[in-house]
Amino acid sequence: MEEKISYIGRWVRDAWGIFVNELKLIIHDNGVMLIFCFAGLVYPLLYNWIYGYGVVDDMPVAVVDLSGGSYSRRYIREVDATREVEIAYNCTSLEEARQLMAEQKIHGVILIPSDFDEKLNSLEQATLSTYADMSTFLYYKNMTIATNKVMLDEVHQIQTERYAEAGLTGMDAKQLIEPVQYDESLQFNPAISFTMFFVYMAMFMILQQVMFYGSSTLTGTLREEGRSFAQLTDNLSGHGMGRIVLGRGLAYYLIFIVLGVYGALFVPHLFNLPMHCRWWEMLILILFFVADIIFFSFTWSSAIAKRETVLVLLLFVTPIAVFLTGFTWPTSSFPAFWKTLSYVFPTTFGCRAYMNLCNSGNLYAIAPEIKAMTLQTVVYFILSSVAAYVEARGFMKKS
Repeated sequence: MEEKISYIGRWVRDAWGIFVNELKLIIHDNGVMLIFCFAGLVYPLLYNWIYGYGVVDDMPVAVVDLSGGSYSRRYIREVDATREVEIAYNCTSLEEARQLMAEQKIHGVILIPSDFDEKLNSLEQATLSTYADMSTFLYYKNMTIATNKVMLDEVHQIQTERYAEAGLTGMDAKQLIEPVQYDESLQFNPAISFTMFFVYMAMFMILQQVMFYGSSTLTGTLREEGRSFAQLTDNLSGHGMGRIVLGRGLAYYLIFIVLGVYGALFVPHLFNLPMHCRWWEMLILILFFVADIIFFSFTWSSAIAKRETVLVLLLFVTPIAVFLTGFTWPTSSFPAFWKTLSYVFPTTFGCRAYMNLCNSGNLYAIAPEIKAMTLQTVVYFILSSVAAYVEARGFMKKS
């Protein structure tokens, strides 16, 4: 029994010593401190400042009305009345509108063909064309929302007029036009703000990338100097590699809990982003996510041989990790390969959980993501311990 207590006590002392040593290495490495302090503290502010509003109101567009009839004029007035776009120019030709687009005076064009009113009066299907400036997603979003909403409203108005001519009015006409009534209610994002999609993803992505590139930079530096975090002294031998991984992990855990609370709680509150959860629920998510990204980083940083390698990975891995969160493309539409690859990154589950928790305010809504992150944490802890053991054996053979 005494031997068991002595073993546990020594194990804890060893882990504490590794924790203190790792903190010293972090503090004395200017590059790592720059990554943690600048990227971890400045990037959340920068992203929220740039994308804080998240919407574009009264986007200037041009209309080319080749029809000139009552239907086309009404359509133009209703589009101009939307929040998303403003009819800034009425052009006589598409070429004139293209010139305005090239001069960046407008960010979209609505082309109404000459037979628009004629087809509607003949009870035929009419079409129109829209062109959007694709330099940013927000321009395309505004053009699509404004023209589609007005088009649906126009269809209802035209149907109402047709049934009125046939003698059907009131509830009879309404039931024929809209047999199933619906009420559009965007409870958590009524303005369809880009911020709600991008910034929430960016907050957790920053944590993962800062942790990975910071720890990998330190690992690469040690290896360039002929040292290693897994190199054991005589008084640490024979007590398992788990204390090395946990001791190092505790040092980063202390730092990244602070960065996580700052980026995921304080900064959104500073910029008045909608957060429907309680602070302690967000803290629980941060605790799980930080543990996941730490052991994820330890596992993959074991392949880093030089400090400069991290910069290459930064350019290559970040776009892939962002894509795999489902931010730009729904995960349900991923091919099998990319869906499988997405399970490698903690942000695949962390970003989704963060957005869902901010919107729903309920831990039960993110239970599947919490379970996935817990499984990842266990797997990466085992892998990082194995990697540390292999590296320690390699140093023992060299010595």
